[in-house]
Amino acid sequence: MSKYTHNTQEYDFRKSLESEFEQFIDQQSKRFDHENCLKIDLHCHDHNSDIPDELWGRILRLPETWLKTKKLVKALKGAGSEVVTVTNHNNARSCWDLIDKGIDTLVGAEFTCYFPEYELFIHVLAYGFTKQQEIELNNKRQNVYDFVRYTAEQDIPVILPHPLYFYTRNEKIDLSLFEKLAVMFSRFEVLNGQRDLWQSVLTLNWIESLTPDKIHQYALKHKLNPASFGVDPNKHKVFTGGSDDHTGIFAGQCGSRLYIPNLQERLKTESPSQLALEAIKLGNIAPFGKVAENQKLNISLLDYFSQVATKIKDPGLLRILLHRGSTWDKVGCFAISNAMLEMQKHKKTMKFFDFVHDALQGKKPNKLLKWQVTKDYKFCITKLEQIADAKRNQPDQFIEIANNAMSELFTHLNLLIAKRVTAAIKDNKGVLLDSFSAEELTRKLEVPSQLTALFLGGNKRKDNMSNINMSKVFDNLSFPVLISFILAGSNLASTRVLYQNRHLLNQFAQKLGKNEHSKRALYLTDTLLDKNGVSTSLSGKLKEIQHSNLPIDFLICHSEATSDSHLHVVKPIAEFNVKRYGDQQIRIPDLMEIARIFYEGGYDRIVCSTEGPMAFISLFIQQMFNVPSYFFMHTDWIDFIKHTTDLNQYERDRVRRLMRALYNRYDGIFVLNQEHKQWLTGHEMQLAEDKVFLTAHHTQARNQQATAIDKSELIPGANQDTPVLFIACRISQEKGLFDLPEIITLAKQRLPNLKIVIAGSGPATEELKERLPEAIFLGWQSKAQLASLYLGLDLFIFPSRFDTFGNVILEAFAHGMPTLAYNCKGPKDIIQNQVNGYLVETIPEMADAVVNFFTDKNSQETMRQKALQRAQQYQAEPIMQQFLSDLGLDQRSTYTQQKTVA
Repeated sequence: MSKYTHNTQEYDFRKSLESEFEQFIDQQSKRFDHENCLKIDLHCHDHNSDIPDELWGRILRLPETWLKTKKLVKALKGAGSEVVTVTNHNNARSCWDLIDKGIDTLVGAEFTCYFPEYELFIHVLAYGFTKQQEIELNNKRQNVYDFVRYTAEQDIPVILPHPLYFYTRNEKIDLSLFEKLAVMFSRFEVLNGQRDLWQSVLTLNWIESLTPDKIHQYALKHKLNPASFGVDPNKHKVFTGGSDDHTGIFAGQCGSRLYIPNLQERLKTESPSQLALEAIKLGNIAPFGKVAENQKLNISLLDYFSQVATKIKDPGLLRILLHRGSTWDKVGCFAISNAMLEMQKHKKTMKFFDFVHDALQGKKPNKLLKWQVTKDYKFCITKLEQIADAKRNQPDQFIEIANNAMSELFTHLNLLIAKRVTAAIKDNKGVLLDSFSAEELTRKLEVPSQLTALFLGGNKRKDNMSNINMSKVFDNLSFPVLISFILAGSNLASTRVLYQNRHLLNQFAQKLGKNEHSKRALYLTDTLLDKNGVSTSLSGKLKEIQHSNLPIDFLICHSEATSDSHLHVVKPIAEFNVKRYGDQQIRIPDLMEIARIFYEGGYDRIVCSTEGPMAFISLFIQQMFNVPSYFFMHTDWIDFIKHTTDLNQYERDRVRRLMRALYNRYDGIFVLNQEHKQWLTGHEMQLAEDKVFLTAHHTQARNQQATAIDKSELIPGANQDTPVLFIACRISQEKGLFDLPEIITLAKQRLPNLKIVIAGSGPATEELKERLPEAIFLGWQSKAQLASLYLGLDLFIFPSRFDTFGNVILEAFAHGMPTLAYNCKGPKDIIQNQVNGYLVETIPEMADAVVNFFTDKNSQETMRQKALQRAQQYQAEPIMQQFLSDLGLDQRSTYTQQKTVA
């Protein structure tokens, strides 16, 4: 985790929620005399919750839990519950079974009711009904109005659990739903152990805002009679609490105190369940316990997924195909079921999942196990021991210890995966990552449609993955990959579940006028400190964000960098050096660490600017937190492979389709030139026009201390009148630098004293030196050195047809140096032909422009002034204002305020 203290407003959101809810719980704990209260968990489940609300669970035939009633009751009593109830979905079978065994039990169930006008299913908790009433409740739940009216007629108390959480996303849901709920219900669950603070505090403040006048207004507006639902608008709403536990891990740790005057005397003649029902009806309820963001749900889902891995049965292909759901739902369920069933063949992996389940229940692995496992996995056993110890001996710290242990376990396993992948690649006929050309990588980027060729090695071909023994790789990676998959999946699911209706929560908070989520973007990039144009532009953007204190923070993965204002740095878990592409480093970050930073930082949108590992992470964050995501497109990869490889059109189309699939996953794409925007929205890429935003890089502050370099000191035999061309860029094939020898040769026929200075480094340096032996090669130059070169030399030449923008053009303009470039992409949006530079089509035209510039002395000074003026049109403030607006962070008024503060 980044240790630098960032702008404190990003953390205030979470802290304010925590403080507000703790104060509420403290007030509730003082409402009643505890000696006259019964503790009860009003919301918990066991194995009889066997038909889940979630679609994937139904498709795969998975119950919500395998928890036995006996274990649940033991957990409830161990946590201090004095009355037992089990609120399974749409049935009270467990309650009836307990009563049959002579165990005093408050009958309860959580009914799934249908809201017809919203096409929405909501949950309603009901208590104290008979078996005959249960049948009628199940008949009535097809219409929530009929259901709640029936409970009022029969004097069956009901509670609306997790009012802001719904199991499905539904565009028909609007805020009128909550106006109706306010009329229909008296009791609301404000403390749910499996939900997060934001939903809990929003629910609390909403219920506290429901005055009698408001409820009367809502009743008139929606033509509802509160009395028919058993609601008295003049009485205060009732707050309740429950754990919503499905595993037994947190049962009874959240719940409600039920106040019964003269409790001890009444217990002599009445059962606890009777007294509890009375208190619920009267509304003498005070919630207790803590909400722990998504950490509790993460632990519960890890326990659930661990059991799924060992208990899942083949759901049947026809069931998957014919079940209700989208194509993606069915494909996802098919993939999961096949992966899990295949993994069940690996006994060691299945055994480990059993150990995970046991540890979360407080049971340590066998002591001998640590000596039996290999060195690679001893760490896993140690972490499971820590979790089990915490569950048994440190219950107050269990949530924190368990989540930290899972995070450390995920990191360790990913390090192991990286190590084994590297070994597997090396063992595959000695093929190394840095030996692959772009052609080879692209051609192998295909999965054979005949799966036996992939997994069994038959029908091997060179143009896809069939010549890699995937079965062998799969065997070597099955344990760490599957465990990592389960750990990542539980994190993703636990957060996604909470925020699948994020848009509705935002609307709710705005309407309420309280607890609005902070609006901040986390900007991920694989490159920031490297020696390339993308890093230069991103560094400039970061400086402006820091200077103006804008609501964006960068995050990079780097082994040596340190965090700074508006900059998080995470350490890589693996690094690969691709020498073939100029020692380009690929750094693999810790996925869960970035997810934690996003959550704790109060961010609500994500930006990515490189197609490397950070692109995958940005999409993971998008799905995990249900937030908008944006991609900032710096590189035209299709043009890159066209100019640097011999791939044919079919193979280039393969890359194009991959890029199209990637870009379509984002809510918006930022591009740097009109040509790129037209391409992305055209028939080849098919992105919607309103998803593609035209932006620009801004000029960076000119070094006022810089002085012009003396040509005679830089170039042997030169003087101040010697015509000198200058270029600064990465020296690589796609930059068009190999046009320079012909351009120089043609121009020197009329300008025999013409010289060229080249600043930069890259994989094509030695080859270019051979082709341009008279050129001055300076290598990579600092900003101060570049400033002197821009000021002292004459004309910037930029022969790249590849660049999407051209930062160096702006740098040249900012120092008064005109620029010559091809009439394409980024340059043609910046350069004004024959005003501040030249735009040409061919090599001969470029040579002619060189000659024209140096022979027309009168226009040189004018062009220099026009270049300076053009640079002024690319100032940071308007460009960043538009960028913020396109991100949905419209800070036009705030921008100036932030800048003033900064």
